[in-house]
Amino acid sequence: MAEKNILTEQRMIDIIWGATLMGGGGGGSISSGMDLLNAYKRDHPGTELAVNLIKPGDMAEGTYAAATAGMGAPAAIVGVDFSKYAANAFTLLQEVAARYGKDLQYNIPVELGGFSIFFPLLLSLITGFPTVDADGAGRAVPALETLLLHVNGCPTTPIALANGVNDKITVELADPHNAPLAEKIGRDICGEFGNMVGISGWLVNKEDIEKRIITGSITLCEKIGAIMRRANCPAEQLFEMLVSEGLVQAKVVCVGEVTDIRVETHGGFDYGTLDVTDGTDSYRVNFQNENLLLQKKTGTGYADLMTVPDLTCMYCVDPAGAAGVEPRMPLSNADVKKGMRIALGVIKVDPKWFLTDGTWWNVWKECFDHIGYTGGYLSYDNV
Repeated sequence: MAEKNILTEQRMIDIIWGATLMGGGGGGSISSGMDLLNAYKRDHPGTELAVNLIKPGDMAEGTYAAATAGMGAPAAIVGVDFSKYAANAFTLLQEVAARYGKDLQYNIPVELGGFSIFFPLLLSLITGFPTVDADGAGRAVPALETLLLHVNGCPTTPIALANGVNDKITVELADPHNAPLAEKIGRDICGEFGNMVGISGWLVNKEDIEKRIITGSITLCEKIGAIMRRANCPAEQLFEMLVSEGLVQAKVVCVGEVTDIRVETHGGFDYGTLDVTDGTDSYRVNFQNENLLLQKKTGTGYADLMTVPDLTCMYCVDPAGAAGVEPRMPLSNADVKKGMRIALGVIKVDPKWFLTDGTWWNVWKECFDHIGYTGGYLSYDNV
């Protein structure tokens, strides 16, 4: 039997920090993940914080893992204790899975991000079930159809949705791979449930996890978070430190001041642009919750540099008075404020994103339609 790998509170905080960087602008902020952690501590005084993290290969034969997440408008989620939402959705999915003859015993994060990474850890704290060292995207994504789970052929449904008082609904589609329809139904249900709901689905066995989605991602986030929090180097050099430690392929784009942010919120998404300059060059990040397109300002407009699924990431160098933000802290788009000094960088996405011929790119079409981008894939190597 494999030796247990127990995540303590400090290790979980490192994971939240690392996952916020690897969210690529989305997946929730460090503060949203810490709110979940602190709410659990408040409601369970004296309880030891310990989660058993296992490798996919250590899953018992014939068992399944599922991803559980919070879906909703960011403003509605602030300060909400999501533990009941998570537990209610997961318990409902267990019942549905049993009807399908599937033994659900493990948690995985649906994606990376400060909020998204902690959701399965919270569920493991509540249920005692282990969390598998993997995730469904290797980054954060805007919609169910942009998850790597979907791209590489894992079923989306059945999914279970529930709120804090255990109003609950299951979605079982004739085509379990119809993620776009599941996304639309889920968003509608979420709206009727007050713009916040727990969602659990994506039943996968260890073969699915090892072959189709990202493995080792929680451990990677922990190592990244530990460097972001404690590395003995100037704040401006943290991207270089991650590279020197062999954790990611990354490039520094710019260390400079945020000069403008434009955000519109509709349909449950934050759409907008973020501009940053180092005094010589200026860059623009286009996002739909997550960063989609990186551009460099030219004499006549903006030149396109890089698209998803590669990651455009940010961390704080100088908060310039912004509340709740400190130097070295990874940032989601919701955290960035005008006047803040940030490091903007790019990270090469996991190669499992490119296993399919065209699906991995086509799933982003609707997102690019929203920002008016009509070009093709621009990789990390283009920066």
